[in-house]
Amino acid sequence: MFDEVFGEVIYDGGYVAKKKIEFLGSVYETEILIDAEEDEEISQKQRDVYKALMLRWDEIQKKTATAILKYYNEEEKGAYGPDESEEFEKWWPDIKNEEDISKNIHLDSIVIQSDYLMELDGENPVYLLFDRDWGGEDLEDNGVAVLIEDGEVSEVGYKYIAF
Repeated sequence: MFDEVFGEVIYDGGYVAKKKIEFLGSVYETEILIDAEEDEEISQKQRDVYKALMLRWDEIQKKTATAILKYYNEEEKGAYGPDESEEFEKWWPDIKNEEDISKNIHLDSIVIQSDYLMELDGENPVYLLFDRDWGGEDLEDNGVAVLIEDGEVSEVGYKYIAF
């Protein structure tokens, strides 16, 4: 199916579109996950939320990097992992600025919720999901998610917060 905003989409438990999106100087093949039941169309509200995100994308990238940097250093770094100092340093590199963050996260997906869920989460809510390089060989890796509401970062956590 072709959508006027998302382009080619397929249904796979929700609509999925793929777009090349630049984030902090790198371009990623990013999945846009649009929450919908199989018999539902993509809503105009979902299109508007995505367009609002892209309209402020340059500003949002900077806010997102700053929020993830704070999250990494204040909440995640050293929260788990090996006790041995050399291995610990491999798991938890020094990440001091946005440039360091840009080298350690990779934009994976953008999640656009259903209209119903958007009503619960504030103005223009959208989740940005990232893979990350820190934390060792965690087979249960849940990456990093950032909730953006009306162009501002309102929550940072593991990817599962988006679902």
